[in-house]
Amino acid sequence: MTDHQDWRWKLEQAIERIRTRYEHIGRKTGAPFLAVVYPPDAERQVLREWRTLVGSLGPEFEVTRVDVLEVTSDVVGGLGVETVVHSLEDAMPGSDPHSELGGMWARAVADRIREAVNAVSAGRPVVYLERLAALYPAATPRAVMQMLWDTSGPALNGPVVILIPGILVEPRVYSFVGKVQELMYRGDIL
Repeated sequence: MTDHQDWRWKLEQAIERIRTRYEHIGRKTGAPFLAVVYPPDAERQVLREWRTLVGSLGPEFEVTRVDVLEVTSDVVGGLGVETVVHSLEDAMPGSDPHSELGGMWARAVADRIREAVNAVSAGRPVVYLERLAALYPAATPRAVMQMLWDTSGPALNGPVVILIPGILVEPRVYSFVGKVQELMYRGDIL
């Protein structure tokens, strides 16, 4: 299968799982996460195709998009770009500004997901995350999933689809933006 066929197949499988196995997504691991790993250089095409496929789910599902780039930009804007740059360049002794910034980003994304799930008025909630490359190098998809699980856990009412730019290395291991290998130990992965 070519990369193009592979990511398209994964997107179609994700939509099919939402339609037919909604309650079972991530059940084996206890977390309703569904990760779709795709080549980073195909992001534009992947997002375009995903949005088209999501539109076909119909009124039974209420689908909400969380743009991770937008969330991380909001956090940086709230802190001030100059403050963030200064903190990263001239860290105080004992501090880890990358980790602290990554934690803020992961918390902000988890908050947006919770808001999206709580705002559902009709239909079954589905939240999807896009443009996750914005997390690198301060955070990763796993950090977002862990933060969401730690703060919401079993209270999540529906699946969270995570579109991860990277490479599937092993059946449950992916390389986020080709830089950071992570084990997907909660949820399902395509």
